[in-house]
This record gives sequence, C-alpha cells and structure tokens, in this order.
Amino acid sequence: SGPVQVLIPENSTAKEIAQVLFLEGVTDKPGSFIISARLLNLTSRLKSGNYYFSRSMTNYSILIKLSEGRSPLGEVRLVVPEGSSIYRISKNLASHNVRLDRPFNSAALDGINADLALKYPFLRSSPIKSLEGYLFPDTYYIAARVRPEDIIDMMLKRFEEAVVPVWLSCGMKKYSLHQILTLASIIEKEAETDGERPIIASVFYNRLESGMALRADPTVKYAIPNPGKEVTYSDLKYPSPYNTYLNKGLPPGPICNPGLKSILAAIHPAETNYIYFVSN
Repeated sequence: SGPVQVLIPENSTAKEIAQVLFLEGVTDKPGSFIISARLLNLTSRLKSGNYYFSRSMTNYSILIKLSEGRSPLGEVRLVVPEGSSIYRISKNLASHNVRLDRPFNSAALDGINADLALKYPFLRSSPIKSLEGYLFPDTYYIAARVRPEDIIDMMLKRFEEAVVPVWLSCGMKKYSLHQILTLASIIEKEAETDGERPIIASVFYNRLESGMALRADPTVKYAIPNPGKEVTYSDLKYPSPYNTYLNKGLPPGPICNPGLKSILAAIHPAETNYIYFVSN
C-alpha cells in the first residue's frame, strides 16, 4: 500500500514506460496511459529517472510528474553524471542541501566491509575499501535528511541491476570486475564521443600487454589533491599508486564511476595495434 519506486530508463518511449508502470503495479491499463499521454501531447516529454508513485495516482498525475521530472515531496532529485567521482558526488549532495549525519566521502572511500560484500557479492573482487567505480551514475530521489549509507545502498542496487548482468554474461576471464571498472573509469575520463571508447580501450590494453605504462593523465589528476584543469610536467612526478606515469599496470582502483558505455568498451575493446592517441 506504500509508495512504489520505479526506474524509468533513459530514452524510454511512452509505450515502454506504460509497460514498466504496468509491471510495477502502478497502472493496470497501459493502453489508457498511452492514450492519455497522446491527448496531453506528452509522449516525447517524459523524463527518465527514479520515481515514487502511489497505486492510487491517476494517469494525469503520473504523466505530469514524468514530464516535469518532479521529485516526491520532501525529497531531492540527484543527478549523478557518468564519470562523477566520490568527491564530485559529495559536492553535488552539498549543493542540493542534503543533510548527512557524516561526510559522504568518508563513508564511500572506506565503504567496503564484510557485511556489504555479503549483501553485494560483486564487491568481493575489490582489493581496496573504496566504492569508487561501483556507485552507478543515474538519477536518484533521496530524502533531504539521510544517512550516506542509504544513498550508497541505492547506488549499489542500480549497479547490481545495470552492470552485473552484463558482467556475468560477458565471459571475461583475464581481468576481474574490479580491473574492468578501473579501466572503464579511465576510458570514461578520456573519451569525448561514444565511438572513441572501444578504440581508447584498445590503446590501453595494448599498452598493458606490451609492458608499457598506461600514462593516463586523468589518473594523475585523481592522485593530486585539488588538481588544476591541466596536467603539468611536475604533476606527472607526483608520488601515488594512482599515477600511471610512475607505475606500470592498472591503478589500485577506479578513478571515477563510469557509465555502462565505458564499461562495455572495457569488456569489448576494438581490435587495433594503436599504442597512442591524441585528445583533440
């Protein structure tokens, strides 16, 4: 009888949204929902995201909420873009005046423990405690006053829904999920267009297999406290296990939370013999 949380995926059509709402029990007549959307001229204006609906809501109320992307009363609509780091998510929460009982940074950077790994088995491949890379980028609705652990749990559930099925079906044996996420996070920071992602992935795989250092500037920026916009030559000498100019192989963990396209590129790289690329 309580509110129903429903995820509306990106680029969903009105027909697809109607089916999701029907499966979640929010509406029992998907056909009338589509007709209402057409009559209100809202079929192309329905927004993706996580919503709360009551089963007593009318089609009109549901459609208005979806068209406005409106969060429930007393909640904050938090958009986490692909490539957001834990630090960026923390700043995003602060900008929305979300009141936490302790800093999000400390909860997420030291987040993996035995209890969490038991609940989310995909965390067991991580050799470090940081949840960087596992907080799936999406739109979330959260209470204005909440524990950071609740936000983390919500984001891990989305990771479990969106990434784990892809990982389990890909048959990857050479690299662990943690290593794939680490590489995907670097791809996320380097790529400007979707078509570049598999090619960039191939460059980094070719470097790894040839024994070259990855030499990825975004890893240096992640290592440096309060980095500038551009990476300087002195920055490249900063001592950190995340500095892939000084250390061969992958860094200890992801440098951001990559989106699904970068994860897929890391799983399915292009076949090239490239070992360099220029970001123009």
